[in-house]
Order: sequence, then structure tokens, then C-alpha cells
Amino acid sequence: MRIVHLIWGLKVGGSETMLGDIANEQVSSAQVVLVVGNGVIDGSVLQALNAKIDTRLVHRPPASRNPWHIMKLIYALREIGPDIIHVHQNSFATLAPFLSAPMVLTVHDMNGDLQHLEKFAAVYAISEAVRQDIVARHPGVTPIVIHNGINFAKVTRKTRYGGDPFRIVQIGRLYHETKGQHVLLKALHHLKSELPEKQVEVDFVGEGISHEYLCSLAEGLGIAGSCRFLGQQSRSLIYERLHTYDLLVQPSRSEGFGLAVVEAMAAGVPVLVSDIEGPMEIIDHGNNGYCFRTGDHLDCSEKIARIIKESAHETFTAQRRESAIYARRRFDVAATARRYLEEYEKVICLNGERSKNEKRVN
Repeated sequence: MRIVHLIWGLKVGGSETMLGDIANEQVSSAQVVLVVGNGVIDGSVLQALNAKIDTRLVHRPPASRNPWHIMKLIYALREIGPDIIHVHQNSFATLAPFLSAPMVLTVHDMNGDLQHLEKFAAVYAISEAVRQDIVARHPGVTPIVIHNGINFAKVTRKTRYGGDPFRIVQIGRLYHETKGQHVLLKALHHLKSELPEKQVEVDFVGEGISHEYLCSLAEGLGIAGSCRFLGQQSRSLIYERLHTYDLLVQPSRSEGFGLAVVEAMAAGVPVLVSDIEGPMEIIDHGNNGYCFRTGDHLDCSEKIARIIKESAHETFTAQRRESAIYARRRFDVAATARRYLEEYEKVICLNGERSKNEKRVN
């Protein structure tokens, strides 16, 4: 099977990083070609790819309307001659009429601008929450859930709990209207008044347009000394350092999945998420993690205080071990890659039957 993974840009974090993991798994049993449409490429993501993956860079300037770049992309895809094209943005739907190979789409976010879904041979959703969102807005579509996954073997495991200072990490794009980092800052401010004897620190990993606002908010709340904004970090560094934290908090207001939550669970780090569909699905609706009411910084603060207290108990280590086992059973990237391969086979088979029928008619 010859697979093309098609994406506009290749940056650290999110779907691009996970795509690399899936491609690395699939290349052991299939021919894999990664085609990157735009010139937005992070070298560290390319370096993490298996050498057997054939990488093609089209170098289209982002948002360019020059048809030459689209024609160049179509030509590259035709030259490769794939059995299936797996795309990760629905804007690639416009290419479908010019290609003979079936095109499938993975939807990574909720409330996205999804158009021309009928052009895809199959639509996949990274979580049940995303599937329900697609169906609600596009009733004629029948998405298939294939969960995101990570390489658990690469994550360093935590062995000691109840740290002092108690170190919290939040990982994600700094866009507070969606990711809710301001809720965590307000929770930290309230926690310091409720537990003045406990030193609590928060590291924010990621970049985004809310950086200045969040720094200003931390200053205004008088907690800037307890917060660090570390910027974007490589995933290898995150995997190496996650175990040094005592808690991961994801206070998102909208989230289709939440890969950082899985990564923390793999590291044996407790997780606290807002009670929205995607993250709640990951923690098995509270059975393998903690949750707070979305947008409620007081509830967030209360739950952090509870976790600080419980982390001193002897049973806490065993609970985190069980959560890591649960996460690996559901979100291992090897299983993710295998599920995609199984679904590709179905699409390719149907496409072959359709082509035979068309030839008979003609």
C-alpha cells in the first residue's frame, strides 16, 4: 500500500507532531510519502521522521492564491501514484476532482469550518466528541472515531509524588479564549490565599497571541513570581521533563481531544481538565483523572488543593500507575496507526469496486 499524508504546514505540536508518529509506525508495513504544501516547516519535526518516509516539500507561501503552487501540488501527487491520500485539513477537498486516488480526512477540532465533506471517501474523528460535533453540523456524514495516540516508550515515568514546591504545567497554544490559561492563573491566585503555607508554581509551555495578556494578568494578580512562560518546546524535551511536574492542568474551554493530557498520564503525572467532552473522554469521565467546571477558577483552585492533599497518600502512586496503563491501552500510537491502515484497506477496496463498475457501464 502506498500512502500519502498531505498537510499544509509542519510545525511542533498538535496534529502535525502526531502525524509524524503515525507515519513512523505505518512505514514498517507500507510505503509512506509525506507531502507538505506550505513552506512552514519545523526542522525538528522532519528530523523525527523515519528515514524510510519519502518527504516532498512543495514550498507554497502560506495563503498564496497563485494557482501555480496548487498545480505543482497536484502534479506531485499524481507522480507519486498513491493508493490513498490522507489529508489533515479539509481545504484539500478542492484537489479531489483532479486526483484518481481516494482522499480521506481526519478532523482534529470541534466547531471547525468543514466544507465539501462529500468529496472525501471517508471522514475520521479523533474523539467521540469530535464525531458528535461533525454529525450535528453535517447530518449526512458518518465519521469513524480513531483516537489520537502517542509513543508511550518515549515518555519518562514519574516515581515520586507530593513535591514541594508543588509544580504545575500547562501545555498548549497560548490562546486563552479557547485554551483557558487565564482560568488557571486566577485559580493559582485564589489557591495562594487559601493555602499560604504551600508553595505552588505554574509553567506554561507554548506560544500564542495571548502571551502578553497572560503575563499582564499574572502581574495584576500578584503571582508573576510563581509563573513561568517557557515558550514552545520540542516534544522530546517535554517527554523528558514531564515527570518533574506534580500536576498537568488543561483548562480548555473547547478541545476536541487533548494530547498533552495523554502525555501526562503516560508520565504518571495526575491530570486536571475542564469538564468538556474531549478531555473528559480521555480521563474516562473522571475515573482516571480529575475535572473541574469549565471556566470556574474557584472550582479549579479547589481541585488543585485536593490533588495536593491526595498526592501525599500512599495510594496515589498506584492510582497514577493504573491511569498510565489505562491510557496506554486506549491511546497507543501503534494502535492508532493500525486502525488507520485497516480503514484505508476498506476505502481502497471500495474505490476499486467503484472503478470496475464505472468501466462496465462505459
